[in-house]
Amino acid sequence: MILLALVASLAVVAYAAWRYLPRSSTGFTLVGLRLLFLLAFFWVLLLPGKKSALTEVIKPRFIVLLDVSGSMSQSADVTAQRTRWESAMALLNEADWIKKLRASCLLEVYPFHADLDSPVGLDQLGTLKPEGKSSHLNLSLNRLFERLRGQELAGVLVLTDAIDTREKKDTWAELTWPAPLYVAELEKPGLPDDKPDMRVDMVDTPRRAIVGWDTAMSVTVAGQGGKGEPFQVQLLKTGKEIDKVAVQLPPEGGSRDVQFKLSHPEVGTETYTVRIPVLPGEVQTNDNEMVVAVDVLDAKNRVLFLEDVPRFESKHFARSLFANKDITPLAFFQMPSRTAPGTKEWIAYGDRQGLVFDLTPEQISLNKIIVLGDFDAEALSAEHCRTILGFVEKGGSLILLGGQKLWGASGIAQTELAKLLPFTRAGSPALEGKFNVAWTAEGRAHPALANNPDMPSALPPVLSVFTGVTLSGGAFALAEAQTDSGTHPLLVSRIYGQGKVLAVLTDSLWRWVMQPGEDKPYPKFWRQIVQWMSPSESDLDNYHLELFTDAGTIAVGDPAILQSRLVIPPNETRKNWKVSCEITTPSDRVIPLAMAGRSIQASGGAELPGYVAEFVPNEPGNYRAMATVEIDGKKIVSTPCLFTVRATSQEMVLKPINDNVLKALARSSGGRYGTPEEIDATLQDLRVNERRERKLEYRSLWQTPFVLACLIALLAIEWVTRKLKNMS
Repeated sequence: MILLALVASLAVVAYAAWRYLPRSSTGFTLVGLRLLFLLAFFWVLLLPGKKSALTEVIKPRFIVLLDVSGSMSQSADVTAQRTRWESAMALLNEADWIKKLRASCLLEVYPFHADLDSPVGLDQLGTLKPEGKSSHLNLSLNRLFERLRGQELAGVLVLTDAIDTREKKDTWAELTWPAPLYVAELEKPGLPDDKPDMRVDMVDTPRRAIVGWDTAMSVTVAGQGGKGEPFQVQLLKTGKEIDKVAVQLPPEGGSRDVQFKLSHPEVGTETYTVRIPVLPGEVQTNDNEMVVAVDVLDAKNRVLFLEDVPRFESKHFARSLFANKDITPLAFFQMPSRTAPGTKEWIAYGDRQGLVFDLTPEQISLNKIIVLGDFDAEALSAEHCRTILGFVEKGGSLILLGGQKLWGASGIAQTELAKLLPFTRAGSPALEGKFNVAWTAEGRAHPALANNPDMPSALPPVLSVFTGVTLSGGAFALAEAQTDSGTHPLLVSRIYGQGKVLAVLTDSLWRWVMQPGEDKPYPKFWRQIVQWMSPSESDLDNYHLELFTDAGTIAVGDPAILQSRLVIPPNETRKNWKVSCEITTPSDRVIPLAMAGRSIQASGGAELPGYVAEFVPNEPGNYRAMATVEIDGKKIVSTPCLFTVRATSQEMVLKPINDNVLKALARSSGGRYGTPEEIDATLQDLRVNERRERKLEYRSLWQTPFVLACLIALLAIEWVTRKLKNMS
């Protein structure tokens, strides 16, 4: 078509020149200018370009992960005559593998201790010193592969003693790693002396519990020596022994987890101490105990979610519950038992893994809403059903977030809970398809949804509907699904006794989360429903001050970072309040601190407005900190924050290298574990495949200032010539 347009244009020019232009030099000049313009314009319309190919050699990276923590300056092998750091430097400076790999790889050194540092070149190794106060090997490895994601890695040389002060177990090393790890044995694995040295490594328990509920405490004790004789691990509550257990470790050293069960009969702050009595001949005793505080809360605005095996509906529903700041949710899933094959056990969701769950009237009564997931009749005993019935009759709310099990022929209709159902239904399978959803007149006027501008008038479709429903007396549908066979109730509500019941007759309501755009009806809907089913006032309507530390155990001289968060009512404007903190030392000395306003990191990576103070302890023992703020003449006090300070950092306690972790890293990654000499030989024989990448480069030949200037110039010259010759 461009060619046809050119031919037509040339024909028009030829006819106009023959018909109107004089047979003179001026006429021939004008014809030439016009023909040059048309030819140049035709060339531009063809969009000419030049394609060139470039082949680039992509060298893979070879990474050295170098431990710069303080333990690298030691050596537990008295025959080695050099420290672990000196062995690592010899492998980096005196070995021959670097000369071989430097030609085919990009070599980088990543130092790490508490976290992964920025990479340095091999010529900058002299600036590094093993002065880090902690080793976080697992964290640094994961950060390394996350930072180098998508890049070609020939391998990673790991130079560390693997004495990780963060991990309480070594099973993490058995994971699959994205690149082979070549791990050097910086000293011969050995045994420490036979003097007993026992310590409490970690205490893991929920720091917040609900009154009347039991929680679990997991204690990791470690040590060596003691000739393998059993020793006592004591649990004290406010200084009084409430439990103890005998523990036995092998003489060569090891660790073991001990479990305690905690009961919380009253609201308040409970202080627990885990203690190992000093053994005969034990020298280092400052790490024999650890103190934790548990904040016991009341049961106001608590939501209990019970589900069988997790599914898409329960996953998204649990997320919406935990994102709702007006409630305190507890979620439990039934999973195959790890101790009794063929049975199931309750597993807590999220950060509440320590909760011990029994469906008792006492525990049920502590909640305002119960959400029952997809269970069949066999999963709910008659006693469980009577407990839930009594809960609803006395004013509790029940949400039935069912699926094929709950609404099937062997579901809830076969239990005593059939009394509170807002409908009757034959247990037929769900109707599947894509069905539009609309509010009913009752739904638009419902207290949970009326006068709420956030709820959209049009709802996303669902993919399943449990049909064949006949509403009971006093029940009404909030929303209906529109199918080829007519409309079917989707959300049904009723009052039972003094309580409320809501049934969800689809297992695809979670599809509302997939709605495009920022207006997500799923969390808004559940927020409104939970608010309607809960009391009008909540715990968060008042001011609340939280105080916590970045670590539960530190060493003398290490800084303790105290962080505080002030929770204010939703309608309150945050002001420049002054938050202070008082620390009580083991010698009962009170140290006041002013907390500076600063953003603090929340779970999930979000940043929240908060307050931060730094404190450097100078004596070992148990410390107690409390934050205070005065608002409108009222003093708000945080719950106590406890942390333990040890005389010697665990980083500097002389231990042999953790060869079990080092071997596991090499084995699980497909790498190699060996002495520095063996690693040197292995890396010299390492085959590196260079990747060649062919890149195509396109360069436009028409879209240039010169070409465009020529087009404009031809038209301008023709126009000027016509004007000078008085031609139209």
